[in-house]
Amino acid sequence: MIREEVAILVIDDVNTMRIQIKELLRSFGFRSITACANGEEAKKQLESSLFQLVLADWHTSPCDGMELLKFVRSHPVLKNLAFVMVTAENTREKVLEAIQAGVDDYLVKPLTPVQIQNKVYGVLLKRKVL
Repeated sequence: MIREEVAILVIDDVNTMRIQIKELLRSFGFRSITACANGEEAKKQLESSLFQLVLADWHTSPCDGMELLKFVRSHPVLKNLAFVMVTAENTREKVLEAIQAGVDDYLVKPLTPVQIQNKVYGVLLKRKVL
């Protein structure tokens, strides 16, 4: 699959953060990017469209990033979807909780373009999407 064909779902309750992440992903060559404000909106998108990668903020309401991750990992069709948690939560406990729930990688805010690029490409290569 080429970058332009990779469908990415971005979830963040802060509109400026959604826009920033979408613009960065576009600058890396990705073209199919959908954004949602919370996990409930994301579930609807995931059940109606095909995605290869989810970038989800931990703290959204209703349905936060951890709930969405658990939903994805328990879903028979979505369980192998690449998933990156994007959050200001950087305590060891939170990182371990996300790893135990099956997250592919973890991005700590504030984000830099290099961090996002490295994590996105790393996860997509690991999952053999690219």
